[in-house]
Amino acid sequence: MHETQTPGSPASGTALAWATALAMALIPVAFLFGALAGMAEQVHPETVAVVKVFWLASWTAAPLLALAGLLLRRRPALAAAGRWAGWIAVIPAPVTILLACRL
Repeated sequence: MHETQTPGSPASGTALAWATALAMALIPVAFLFGALAGMAEQVHPETVAVVKVFWLASWTAAPLLALAGLLLRRRPALAAAGRWAGWIAVIPAPVTILLACRL
């Protein structure tokens, strides 16, 4: 019999932990790519503006959201907020890398 994965299951928490760890490992790469994206500002100013926002979020907000996700998941009343914070922390670094690669 196959178990389904529910949002509060341990498998869901494990997937979130791995995804967050991978995103945190990508932060130095996102930092480098975002810093180099400024060279394309004359050619693609709108894209570079978006890259700058995600670049800033990747090394400022993402680690704080990952930490909040870890701390909030330990309290049952705040577990849902912790899961949201953990999943949102995954977004900035890969988006920065992907947008910078497209320049």
